[in-house]
This record gives sequence, C-alpha cells and structure tokens, in this order.
Amino acid sequence: MLLIGIILTVLAYMVSLFISKKIKISFLNPILVASLIIIGVIHWTPLQYETYAEGGAYIVKILGPLVVVLAVPLYNNKHILKKYYKPISIGVLTGVISSAFSVVVLSWLMGLDMDIMLSLLPKSITSPMAIEVSEIIGGIKELTVVFVVITGMFGASVGPLVFDIFRIKNDTARGMALGAGAHGVGTAKAVEISEQAGAASSLSMILCGVTTIILSVVLMKIV
Repeated sequence: MLLIGIILTVLAYMVSLFISKKIKISFLNPILVASLIIIGVIHWTPLQYETYAEGGAYIVKILGPLVVVLAVPLYNNKHILKKYYKPISIGVLTGVISSAFSVVVLSWLMGLDMDIMLSLLPKSITSPMAIEVSEIIGGIKELTVVFVVITGMFGASVGPLVFDIFRIKNDTARGMALGAGAHGVGTAKAVEISEQAGAASSLSMILCGVTTIILSVVLMKIV
C-alpha cells in the first residue's frame, strides 16, 4: 500500500514535467498538473485517499532532511551573497516581514480562524521549510502545502509581468524577488531568465526560509 502512493506521485510528476516542457504556459506548473492528475486518479478510480496518503505521508516525512541539500547552492553562490549582501539582507527581511504582515492583516479582515492564519504564514517559503514552520507554530501542514503551491504558481506567473510594468531589468533583482515571493517555483522561472537570476533566486529562497524558521522559533518561545 505504501508503494502505491509513492509510485503514483512519481509518475504523476514525470507526466506533468513532460506536459510542462511541451506546452510552455506559466500556469501549467508541474506541481499543479501532478496534483490534478492525482486528484483525478483518486476520484475516478477505486483508489481511496487513505491508501494513497500512506505513501504520500512518507514523501512528506523525507522532505525535512532534504532541506539540508539547499545549503549547496547557497555555498556555490556565496560570491553573490558577498557582493550584494546589503540589498539581499534588506530584501529578505522585507519579504519575510511583509508576507507575515499581509497574512495577519488580511486574515483579521476576513475573519479567518487562527488555524488557517497560522497555516498561511509560511506560504512564501519552499515546501520542506514551510511544513516545518507550520508544525512549529501550530498550523495545519496539509493546508500550508496547498497555500505554498498556490503562492508559488501565482508569483512565478505574475512576477515577469510586474518586472515589465516597473521596468526592472537587473537579473539579480528579478531573481531575488522571485525567490522571496514564489520560492522553488519562482526559482525555476528565474532560471529561465538567466543563470544569474537563478542563482539570486536560490539564495533568496533559502535565506527567506531560514529567516522565517528562526523568527518562528523565537516568536513561539516568546509567546
């Protein structure tokens, strides 16, 4: 039963990658397409969600240790961090604080439950880190994953349009924005822009994730 969920997830993602490469449309993100394939299989076949979740839960568990791998691009691009440490630091802090502030304010205005608000807080960092943050602050990790995917797809799709409107030509600035606002999906989009944008996006994504985790731990201890 465990293998069913794992095999279905891997096959769905492979198919989604093939579709994404053939049909180059921003909204046809591999994560979205894979999710729709899995939902369709569960809905139109005898496969039960509980059966799939056994394998899916295993994949979620191994995401935590995989966060360590993110240290590799951070080390490889340390020269960018040294060269642009001031704007990068300001950009990361601004991104993390503005994201958290907007979630709190909008959740309050819309009267959302505390559980939903806490699940929304880590929406702008990559999934493995977001899951860890959600568990630390008491959110619902399944909801957090959904919010992370939606945020990533929206940011990666709208980001290039925003760059054109405000005439942002610097690849490092573009990459920083995509990494901070749309995590892994944004980084994939940044790689399409240029290698420099991809490197900056990787740095931004990692630093935003680490900063969010540190702030979450500190705040929870204070509270």
